Amino acid sequence: MTQQVVDIKDLVKCFGTHEILRGVSMEVDKGQVVVIVGPSGSGKTTLLRCINFLEEYQDGRIYVDGQLVGYKEQNGTLTKLPEDTIAKMRADVGMVFQSFNLFPHLTALGNVMLGLTKVRRLPKSQAEERAATWLKRVGLGDKLKSYPSELSGGQQQRVGIARAVAMEPKLMLFDEVTSALDPELVNEVLSVMEDLAHSGMTMLVVTHEMFFAKEIAHHIIFMDEGIIVEEGPPRQIFEQPQTERLRSFFYHFSRRTL
Repeated sequence: MTQQVVDIKDLVKCFGTHEILRGVSMEVDKGQVVVIVGPSGSGKTTLLRCINFLEEYQDGRIYVDGQLVGYKEQNGTLTKLPEDTIAKMRADVGMVFQSFNLFPHLTALGNVMLGLTKVRRLPKSQAEERAATWLKRVGLGDKLKSYPSELSGGQQQRVGIARAVAMEPKLMLFDEVTSALDPELVNEVLSVMEDLAHSGMTMLVVTHEMFFAKEIAHHIIFMDEGIIVEEGPPRQIFEQPQTERLRSFFYHFSRRTL
């Protein structure tokens, strides 16, 4: 039986009177790679931030590994959980952002160790061993003692990925992680993500890297204006788009990337 990691039902997110997410529903199974594509402003990043409860949502429900995210529910009413409870929940959902968000005063090893010692409460020696293992896994075994300022953008992003996956999360969220990188550095980050996908990591990925989406994703979701317009397996989405909106997106996207 397939284990469901993410279950989102009728999610609504507003900023003031502006509705960013308008009733989004989706599921992600254990070991599945789901890629979300769509134009800027379609709600993709906001959706990821709601899953990790970096943004509160106004209606609907998000469940990660069967647990309601951010709230407790009594008689149909949602009450926000205490911050320490939310922090523990976030530890099970790794997130890598467009910006690297590394601590400049810590080495690569120190950045990866921090969550392991502060959140997972691992002994320093165990945290150091796990951090070093993951940095080697992402190809940075020779950069353990390097500071962020001594690393390229691609290397910093790989430290960010190692930091997130070292926490052994149930789910990994990737938000446009290659968009701030020079083109020649993109592949080194995508190859790490591909390796994670092949290892069985459950991943939800927002990206404009269509080759990655086509080759690595199990399922693709196309969002526009806060709703899911179309979804399906990569071959269907890329070769037989069902909606004019998706066909138009691919047409304009291909013109931009020529």
